[in-house]
Amino acid sequence: MMVFCCRTRDQFVAGQAKIAGHVAAQGYAVIEAWDAESETLKEIAESFGRVQWHVRAGADGLVGIGTETAVNRYWEAYRSEYMGVSNEEFLPHTDGSYLHGLVRRDGHYLQLQPPKMLVLQCWQNAVVGGANILIDAQRVYGDMAQQNRHDLDILSTKGCVTYCRDDQIALDRAVFEDLDDGSTMLRFRYDATAFVAEWAVEAFHALQTNYFAKPKYRQRLSLTKGQILVIDNYRMLHGREPFAKGETGQERHLRRVWLAYDRLPVFHNAVGQNLQTRALQRFQAYDIVATAKYDATAARRRGIRVAA
Repeated sequence: MMVFCCRTRDQFVAGQAKIAGHVAAQGYAVIEAWDAESETLKEIAESFGRVQWHVRAGADGLVGIGTETAVNRYWEAYRSEYMGVSNEEFLPHTDGSYLHGLVRRDGHYLQLQPPKMLVLQCWQNAVVGGANILIDAQRVYGDMAQQNRHDLDILSTKGCVTYCRDDQIALDRAVFEDLDDGSTMLRFRYDATAFVAEWAVEAFHALQTNYFAKPKYRQRLSLTKGQILVIDNYRMLHGREPFAKGETGQERHLRRVWLAYDRLPVFHNAVGQNLQTRALQRFQAYDIVATAKYDATAARRRGIRVAA
């Protein structure tokens, strides 16, 4: 595992382009930051994109990950649907697979997508277990293109899967979904949130069994305090091994930030009304945090690259 050592803020600034290039090439990067403070996580994350809220995030967009974390009480009535707060195994998945809705913004509407990236910071590792698991779907996609084109075509067809969690639902999506920048976004969870079209069930299970569950596609990472893991959420699956809760003061504790896609579709009301209906209210918890630190013109393309 290659680690970018940034003992000072200046070292990170000097190496940020190289780190971003590594994420583009490999789908992730590990940064040894100068401290383990939440402000350091936010500063590093905002160099890669605009922060996207989560229902469990604070006003700054940061989510504290742990077995007893409760940043926002709204979701707790459905706590069993949020695997991030348990200490059980969390199968490799893409974050925000269930997101597909509109939020109002300055007289128009943005169509939310799953975050393009997520950034994880280790504040304290588990005494036993809790390692991160990564799967590069770029490699899986290439192998499927050669070995099982039929299933790949099925899973690239919109309507093959719907993801539903709590009050969020992404209807009629594809596992491999084309984006307008020429890349392909992976949208995948293999759990109770997934509702698969009858004509795609066999291909969906085969993707998990023949590819994502195979050890040869998996990489195991154990972060240490202060290390930050930057992940391309449109290309990589990430998961977590089960872990022991630990005694008081020894609990596993990570922080997370989502980063929004840079080219979210824009919609306008057909009759020029600036409406905020009940149907849109549930998406506000996943809106984009305003920031002046990120230059979207320098954004790198994320996701799976499909050969012409």
